[in-house]
Amino acid sequence: MRLIGLCGKSGSGKSVFAANSREAGIEVIDCDAVYAEMVSHPSPCLADIARAFGEKAVRGGALDRAYMAPLVFADAKKLARLNRITHKHIKAKLREMLAGYGENATVLLDAPTLFESGIDAWCDLVIGVVAPYEECVKRITERDGISAERAKERLDSQISEDFIRENCDVILYNDSGLETFAAQSKALAEEIAEGKI
Repeated sequence: MRLIGLCGKSGSGKSVFAANSREAGIEVIDCDAVYAEMVSHPSPCLADIARAFGEKAVRGGALDRAYMAPLVFADAKKLARLNRITHKHIKAKLREMLAGYGENATVLLDAPTLFESGIDAWCDLVIGVVAPYEECVKRITERDGISAERAKERLDSQISEDFIRENCDVILYNDSGLETFAAQSKALAEEIAEGKI
């Protein structure tokens, strides 16, 4: 099996590359979706979060994102505590999922916290997507319906663009418009699917 890691700041355009990868025949695991599933109903992960952050972290048997988001994105220590809990559970689930693929499969792990979780060490190739900061802020506010201030808190809590540039094997720049970025993403996904990269 060949594992490809995909990372980048929120709003950078990772989902465009992930969609192109699916079209090229690459299996894609959305780690955000894996996490969302874990905390949408009672689970060991949700129980660990409630123990660490109190019962207010859970509402109606699911993670209360409206309560947790401002709490952790404004406090690096609390975010690190949450990440320690979630990364442990996500990695266990990913191992289980990856065991279901054949040895010849190429699998893309769309993981916003690829490096923070240590999942980058599993990967044969790591792709980073970077985009202008203010463009990311705009996309997040439109996509998630939050204020620019909250969007900036989220972005500032994530690994830096410099870190992404220095630690990824391939960088996709999303700074020339959606059409250009989509074409570049499609070309890269096809080269990976064909084993050229």
